[in-house]
Amino acid sequence: MHQTDLTRNTRGAALFHSFFSHAHVPLVVIDDESTVIEANAAAVETLGITADGVTDILAGFWRVSAAAVMRMLEGVRRQIQVSPVLARTVFDRLVEVDAFIIDKDGPPLIGVIVNDRSSVDDAQRRLKDQEERYRSLFEWAPVALREEDFTAVGVWLERLRNDGVTDLGAYMEANPAEVERAIKSIRTTRVNAATVDLLKAPSVLAILRGFRDDELTPEVMATFKAQFEVLWDGGSSYQSDFVGVNFQGQAFECRLRWRVPRGNGGRDLSRIAVSLLDLTQLRAAQRRLERLVADKDRFIASVSHELRTPLSAVLGLSEELADRWERFEEAETKELIGLVAAQSADLALLVEDLLVAANLDQGRVTIEPQIIDVAAVAEAAAADCRRTYPDVRVSGIDGHVTSAYADPVRVRQIVRNLITNAIRYGGPEIRVCAGLEGNPYITVIDNGEGIPVEHREAIFGPYFQTPASDRVLGSLGLGLSISRELARRMKGDLSYSYRDGESIFKLDLPAA
Repeated sequence: MHQTDLTRNTRGAALFHSFFSHAHVPLVVIDDESTVIEANAAAVETLGITADGVTDILAGFWRVSAAAVMRMLEGVRRQIQVSPVLARTVFDRLVEVDAFIIDKDGPPLIGVIVNDRSSVDDAQRRLKDQEERYRSLFEWAPVALREEDFTAVGVWLERLRNDGVTDLGAYMEANPAEVERAIKSIRTTRVNAATVDLLKAPSVLAILRGFRDDELTPEVMATFKAQFEVLWDGGSSYQSDFVGVNFQGQAFECRLRWRVPRGNGGRDLSRIAVSLLDLTQLRAAQRRLERLVADKDRFIASVSHELRTPLSAVLGLSEELADRWERFEEAETKELIGLVAAQSADLALLVEDLLVAANLDQGRVTIEPQIIDVAAVAEAAAADCRRTYPDVRVSGIDGHVTSAYADPVRVRQIVRNLITNAIRYGGPEIRVCAGLEGNPYITVIDNGEGIPVEHREAIFGPYFQTPASDRVLGSLGLGLSISRELARRMKGDLSYSYRDGESIFKLDLPAA
């Protein structure tokens, strides 16, 4: 039964109008002038039209969309086969509009069906937004990410299993060339910018070409063997730390992690997600921290020993004087008191170094520069050392008088440290010079063996001691470190050189 026949039957007409009215899809009947003859509730809500016989259906669409709908309706009237059109309603909802002739025999009436596509459009838009978001997250993630296809590796492992291999580790040890072929069968399908930066690659394409011969070091090969064993055992995740080689031939330390996605068919080896975390700086900092901890442990042990040595001497000599004062000759008494004074002075220097080092770490050392007589300050420092070490000959100041703009207390402390250092580690002949070469300077020179080339900069680090330090008491490995830091805070510097069989420590000072 045709629709027209259905509407002519009384019961059929009632059924048709009930279906028409309650349909959730917008349905509209228009005449040859596009005037709405009848519209169901869904059409009224979607298009904002009324079934009063005067509303033009085109009023329910945007102007541009109305033109597209009008062209479609014109084609229907001419009985030309036309396709549905996408249009925007006046409420900015995306719809698909289809039309057809209802009754060819009577007055020309056209039925219009409007399918709401806004939910589909929104879903597609959300899907596109999500795809863009995840693509952006992948591309701009701060961690190196890549997607790798292990399908060929899976085929290889399955073939080995079918061939009766039971111990994959032993098989790979016996067939290294086959392992290398398996590694090179892995396809890198996607990489992000962080991967390019980590590997210092010239381009993404350079990475996508596959693994290079120079990066397949024994350590990297061992890492891949471990990955293959995880896949062999049915695992879906892997993690290890190893040292890789970038495109510039430089080694870098990293942490590798990957996970195999799972689907209804099990593991999907074609889309393994891989991340590489650069540990190079972290590991370097960790090693520096370990060295610092070891140096401080040695330093604490040295402090305990070096403070105990002069304290024991002061205590022992003082007790000897207190218990047997009347038994000593005047010369012996003076000698013992001189030893107590020397040991006390040594102890005072140790404590001063400790206090300055602590204050430097806390940023509490103050520098009070003024115009000073460089030679006079250097001579005062030499006199300090002569009192502590009366048997050691420190020559007088060699050089003309010059001025500098520096803290006299700190300059004296630096020179005293340099002379003490020369007494302990240098040769028997020590001389102090003051002069002017662009800027004022003070040098402390000795004729000792000198410092090995590999240690000539390290000696200025905190807690550093050369191998020769073991044979000399009173060394904490702080004097040179403190001295350079103080010199630089006064806008000067402290350096070491070895020329013509002599060690030369040079303190440069700012001009007055």
